[in-house]
Amino acid sequence: MRATKKVHPKRGTAGLKRGLKMAPKPPPPPPFKAWRLLRRSFIFQTKEFFDNSTLHGVRYIAEEGRPFFERFMWFCFVTFGFIAAVVIIFSLWEKFQTNPTITGLDTDFHNQQVIFPTVLVCPTEPYDEEAVRRVAHQQLAGWEAGSEIYEPFLRLLTQLSYGRLQEITATVGGLPAGNGVLRAANLRDLMFRVAVRCNDTFAVCRYKDEDIDCCEMFKPMYTEHGFCFGFNARYTNSWNLELLNTDVHVLFETDKKWALTFEPLRESSIFVHSYNEISGWDFQPQVLWDVESKVEFLISMKQTYTTDDAQQLSIGQRKCIFPEEKKLQFYQDAYTFSGCMKECRIAKSLQFCKCAPPFYAPIRSIPLCTVAQFGCLSEHSANITSISSCQDCELGCLNTVYDIEKYSKIMKTEEEHQEAQVTIEYLTWPIIRYKREVLFGWVDLLVSFGGIAGLFLGFSLLSGVELLYFFTMRALCMVYQNRDELVAIEHEKTAETTRRLELGLGPVRPNGSPQLLATNSGITTAAERRQVVVKLITTDYNRQRQQSADRSVVQQRHRITGNRLSQLQKQSHWQKNQHIISHKHSNATEPYEKSAALVRSEHGYIYGGFLP
Repeated sequence: MRATKKVHPKRGTAGLKRGLKMAPKPPPPPPFKAWRLLRRSFIFQTKEFFDNSTLHGVRYIAEEGRPFFERFMWFCFVTFGFIAAVVIIFSLWEKFQTNPTITGLDTDFHNQQVIFPTVLVCPTEPYDEEAVRRVAHQQLAGWEAGSEIYEPFLRLLTQLSYGRLQEITATVGGLPAGNGVLRAANLRDLMFRVAVRCNDTFAVCRYKDEDIDCCEMFKPMYTEHGFCFGFNARYTNSWNLELLNTDVHVLFETDKKWALTFEPLRESSIFVHSYNEISGWDFQPQVLWDVESKVEFLISMKQTYTTDDAQQLSIGQRKCIFPEEKKLQFYQDAYTFSGCMKECRIAKSLQFCKCAPPFYAPIRSIPLCTVAQFGCLSEHSANITSISSCQDCELGCLNTVYDIEKYSKIMKTEEEHQEAQVTIEYLTWPIIRYKREVLFGWVDLLVSFGGIAGLFLGFSLLSGVELLYFFTMRALCMVYQNRDELVAIEHEKTAETTRRLELGLGPVRPNGSPQLLATNSGITTAAERRQVVVKLITTDYNRQRQQSADRSVVQQRHRITGNRLSQLQKQSHWQKNQHIISHKHSNATEPYEKSAALVRSEHGYIYGGFLP
């Protein structure tokens, strides 16, 4: 028993009563903030989700009463299954993004009509010498002497391309700087005036083994390779406009010969490409024809088409664009790869030099470059022709290419009486084409994801809905509809973290510092007040034991002692974590032991027993 300070009973009792009356009531606990209740709601819903989820193994992680080793084992199993599922799902997603289509043979192709490819004949010297001298003397020199200085420029103008911009720029630099006629002249009009005529380029032409008019079949064109003649070209142009060619030449399986034969009169570069494409810088010549030589090459057509179900994929996934899917700015009839690349080069020419080269036909309000802007075009020609800045252009979903299966070139000699001509012929009738179809679509991707998630985790779409439900709607609704329950749980968790063992009789604050009580009796600390109460209870108990023979005295003793205990219990600040230990010493204490009880307070339990 601790040493107690001697205090007069009456004086001490009066001081104790005054202290009880003047002691302030403890303030109510502060309300919890919304974020704290939301955090507690998320923790509570996490426990509920783990206990009720259909995912394999997660219920054993949060189940109470299981040993730590078993929980850790199930945690490792679930983590391993989750990682394996994520790795496989990402590999499936990469396959879906990069290779969702497959290309195979379509043997059920019996097309009775095949479009003959476009044949572009570009003479090496596509100018007429007489026309060059006449235009230089009449139009550029103004009927004055010295017109021959303009003739090299006019010759190069018919051969103008991105590859010869530097050469023609150097030629322009040697011309008279004060000639305003040349600087203001329409270069396309000058080119068509001095270009070679069709009669001076072709001698004999045959199509399907029948004679045809060369100048009717081969149309003059100003292209990115210079001045050319095109057979079955998609677009034809003149000095002031460009037109879509609707007169398409086709082949039938019953035709006598699937070939085009012509006899050039000038050294030429020959291009062969699909009718669906537009002649331009993207194509390279298949044949460089020399004078007095016979060239024959057999071609085969390889056509790839894409099924309509591939439209569910993005352009980047299927790596092609349907003809009606994307409209070009200048060639709006149908999308083609060459048309897209051509528009890209026009756009870059406008970006760098504010004009388009003269080998492009006049398009709306786009200005054509003059001789003063050739220097700018020559400086940026590498950037203009680069394909790295034209990444938006993809191949068409209907793509046709021609391969040379057999090529032969025979030089004409005096002993051999053979014609110097060029023959382009199909090796076999095209009965096979390639089909691009969807191998891995959205439905296949969904099924694959579901199978992997179900195999490793037991996960389904409704499991995902449950996950969202527990941690969104249910967690938020609990904050507003079950706020009292969250407050009670938070109080209980707070008490568990701050509760500690205290064997003394005085109230203890959560921070462990003794509570100072101001009284009028001179008792200022909780320790002194505790000593006073213990002294009072001990004195009453000893007095009443001496009068145990008289029953009425015993009842009076019980009443007096009960009053002392009621005074003790009314002190709310004494009820925090207060434990009074009782011991049995004799039969005289039985009436008091029957009155002992555990009284639950706001801050824990109080033992209402008696000291011996």
